[in-house]
This record gives sequence, C-alpha cells and structure tokens, in this order.
Amino acid sequence: MLLLLIANIRSNAQQMIPKQKGLELTYAVFPQSPEKRSYALSAGLISYAKNGNYFFGLAEYSRKYYEYASYDIPIDSFLFNGGYSLYLWGDAMRNVNINIGLGGVVGYEQVNKGEEMIQDGAMISTTESFIYGASGKLSLESYLTDHLVLASFTPCLVLD
Repeated sequence: MLLLLIANIRSNAQQMIPKQKGLELTYAVFPQSPEKRSYALSAGLISYAKNGNYFFGLAEYSRKYYEYASYDIPIDSFLFNGGYSLYLWGDAMRNVNINIGLGGVVGYEQVNKGEEMIQDGAMISTTESFIYGASGKLSLESYLTDHLVLASFTPCLVLD
C-alpha cells in the first residue's frame, strides 16, 4: 500500500539550488565562413550560488577559416573562460530565466596550423600566440525538462 502511495506522488525537480552543479555542452557553426566549415565545441561546469546566481567555467575549441585569395586559412583557438553570472529575472516557477555574467578568458591561438608560408608564397607574421580577455554573458535559459536546459548566450571579447 505504501509503495502505491509513493508511486502516485508527483515530484518536481528543484532548480537553481545553491551548490547544485550542471554540465554545459555547446556546438556552434559560424554562418559567414566559407562553406560553413567554421565551428566551435565547448564543455563547461556551472555551480549555483544563492538566488539563482552561478559560477561558470568553460573550455572551448574553435576552428575558423578566413578567406585569403583562393586559399582558406584555418585559425584554431583553445580557450578557458570562467566567471560569475547574476540572476536578473525569471518566472515564478523559474522555468525561464535571464542572467548576466562577467568573466575572464585565457587561451592559445594557432594560425594556419603553425605554418608561416601560404601556398601562394605569402608569409604570415604571427602563427601562434597566447590570448586573454574579458567575457560578457547575457543568457536566456529555459528548462525543457527537469534535467535539461536550453540556453542562448552572447559571445566574449578576446584580446591578443
């Protein structure tokens, strides 16, 4: 009898609880690239603090192609982004939320796979460099299920 009673009780997942952790996976395609071959892959960890605020850490790999004459030059970036996001607004059940965040970015960038010479004989002056910068994050998050969130973010600003 107790088992039947427990099976019939509906429970909802608790969202945005302090110290609750989440995994973030992202895949993006850059529409302006030649034949849309440029992409970015990232994985991150979110740890909620009080009132829906959270800490975030993200590792990203991206490959972008830039057109030069008849040759596409690949640029590979390896970035680490971390920061804090503040809860701005959400509905009463916290199914839809808006957050704004600020963070720092460090990483490494490689142009043309480290090769200075392009096929037409032109030289690239810098093929590798460490990069750093700041990131601003405005996110619209919506819980699709109790364990799955759909989020949309703005990009970060990276300086050489």
